[in-house]
Order: sequence, then structure tokens, then C-alpha cells
Amino acid sequence: MVNELYEGLAARTGGRFALAATGITGGGKTTFLRAVAQDASLSAKYSEEEGSVSAQVALAAGELQLEVFESSYEQVSPRSASAAVLVTSDGSFGRTRSECIAEEEEAARALKESAVPFVVLVNTADPASDACETLRKSLEEKYGVLAFAANCAGTVDCAALWEGVLFSFPAAGLEISLPEWMSVLPEESKIIADIMAKVREIAPKICRVKDCSLLETAFAEGDVYCESCETDVNSGVARCSLAAQDGMFYKVLSEECGADITDDLRLMAYVRSLREAKRFYGKFQGALRAADELGYGIVIPSEEDLALQPPELVRRGVKCGVKLKADACSYHIIKVDVHGEVFPVTGDAVRSEEIAKGIVDSYEKDPEALWNTDMFGKSFKDMIRENLNEKTMPEEARGKLRKAVTRIVNEGKGGVLCILL
Repeated sequence: MVNELYEGLAARTGGRFALAATGITGGGKTTFLRAVAQDASLSAKYSEEEGSVSAQVALAAGELQLEVFESSYEQVSPRSASAAVLVTSDGSFGRTRSECIAEEEEAARALKESAVPFVVLVNTADPASDACETLRKSLEEKYGVLAFAANCAGTVDCAALWEGVLFSFPAAGLEISLPEWMSVLPEESKIIADIMAKVREIAPKICRVKDCSLLETAFAEGDVYCESCETDVNSGVARCSLAAQDGMFYKVLSEECGADITDDLRLMAYVRSLREAKRFYGKFQGALRAADELGYGIVIPSEEDLALQPPELVRRGVKCGVKLKADACSYHIIKVDVHGEVFPVTGDAVRSEEIAKGIVDSYEKDPEALWNTDMFGKSFKDMIRENLNEKTMPEEARGKLRKAVTRIVNEGKGGVLCILL
């Protein structure tokens, strides 16, 4: 466990970890340094004169140069320290608690301004007391950092301290895994939009590695919940795996398809209907695209569309031959540009002119709002749509047009064709 923590410190600091021991006057910084030097997991060198502890820790993939040194909080900076520990007191020795608060707050403010990750260490005669635990929790909430309690004159749990420091480093990234079936959903899908909204809400609050647990809290309940959330302290990346509640797959599937799909049976029936729809659309999609782009599209008959006729003997004079015929349907799709007009302004000339000018002015400000304007119980958009829908070809004219196109295709007539309807 301890070696893993050292590997994490090495990974986050490039192999050199420097911890600044700072805090209030008389809080026990020197005593803290002695306790670190006595840590059984370190072969440390302690310099009383320089106020520092140094050690080289052998790792599986290299080594870690570890240094813990005493410093005033005004001098702590990213250049001098990888992290810091703010040593304060609960007032159980030396200065009273009330005498420590002002300097403690000033030290915390200076460390936050320096952008150096830090933890708080409460030096106390009785780390296990209820009063000390209450103070520790209050300091975590007050400063927004991890806080520990220890009797520096005895032993300090350095492993817990190194772990706390690692969790105080900046978060490097968030990786959120979704169920595979969600990966094909568009961003505007409700379930994806809800997930993104939660992530956008919580992401600004995740500044340190310790904050990554907020992801688990954000997805603690709901249609999509956090199945697992792990933070790699070596890289500072949090990996959150989301899962969907039972029944969500069919619920989302129904919303996406616009059909009621509640179980495997209905899903299979829907897939069968899609197969037929895909086959039908596949026959016409090329012609529809051509009509959309060029104005005219043709569906060429396929082999299965052919109706083969019996052969016919054909005699021409002394010669005899065989005529083979086949019939098939081809589809000619024409794009027709339809124009519609509405005249919503009525009444006397003066009043009509005022309304007309108002309509023109509103269009210049917001075209969409104009078309959605209600008049006579309908919006302008509804009026123009009705006008366009009325402009269709009469049934009789459609039949004549079909016959005319059939003659052109089969007889290969060129030139100009005039059709009177």
C-alpha cells in the first residue's frame, strides 16, 4: 500500500516530491518533521538545523526523491513545493485554540492563493477524542481540503498523509462510460441530454482528485446511475461507469422509434416491420435523391419486377422469327416547385397600410416570430401551408400525365410535347 502511494507521488511530480510543512507558530512543525523522519517505511535523513527530512525511495519503475521541509506559508509556491501540510493545533498544548485561529486562516488563505495542493494536520494531545474529531471535520468543511489529526510528539500516520496529499492534487480528467446501446443515441436524445446536464453541473466543482467522488453522488439515483467510480491517483483521472435502470432500454427505444416497444416480442415484430420498410425504401431511395437534387428521378425495374410473356412467332414474307416481350413498372419521380400566397391584411386603406408596415417591420426583427403570428385563429405559417396543400394535380390530369409519360418512354418520342388538361 505504501509503495503504491510513493509511486503515485512520483507519477504526479515527475519523481521528485517536496512537501512544505507550514502553519501556525508553535503548532508543532518541527515535531512533525521528526515524526516523518521516524517513519518505518523511509530510510530518511533528518536535519534539525535545516529543518528538513530527505529520502530516496526505490520503486518498481525508478525511484522517488522525497523531501519534507519547514517553511513559512508566505514562501510556499509551486516552484518550491509540490504540496504542503498546514500544521495547526486544537489548543490541547501550548497556545489556546482561539489564539491559533487567525494565523491558521491566514496560512490557509496564502496556500490557496499559491495554488499549491495542501492538507491540514491538527496537532493534538488526544487524536481520538470526540472534540478533536469534531474540529477536524469542521476544518475540512471550512477550508475545503482534507484534514487529519495526530499527536506529532508520538507517531504520524504518514501513509494516510501521503494518500491525502495525492487526493489533493488537481483532477486531470473525467472518463464516463455509458452502456453500449446509448453510444448510438444523438446528443439531443432526452437521456443523453440529462446525463450531459448533470456532468456540466458537477464538472466545475471537481477541482481536486478528492472531488471526483461528486460524480458518484451526482448519479446516485435516477434512470441512469453510477455503477462504479474509481479514481487513479497516479494520473488524477476519475473513471465513472454508468448503468441504466431496468426497463430504460425499452423506454428509450420506444421514444426513438415512436412505437410502443415493451418487450422482446414487440421488438422482434418491430424489426420485422423495419425490414419490410427498408426493402421498400431501398427500391426508391436513389430516385428520391435524384429528384431532390436534379428534379427528376427514375426507378429502373429490377429482375424481380419483370413479367415475362410467352414467345410469339412472327412471319414476314418467307422469313420467320420469334418475338420475346416483357412488361415491368418503372417509377418516374418529379419534383414540382409549388408557390403559395396569403393576404392577411384587410379593411380600409389607411388601417391596412399600418398593419402591412407592421408586418414588414416585424419580419426584419424576427422572421420566425412573424410566421408564427396568429391572425384569424391561424398562424401565417398555417395559412401558407394550407394554400400550398390545395395546389395539387386533379385526378383526371394525373391519369393523362401518366399516359403521356408512358408514351414518351415506350415510343421514344422526342421534341416538344404539349399536354392540354
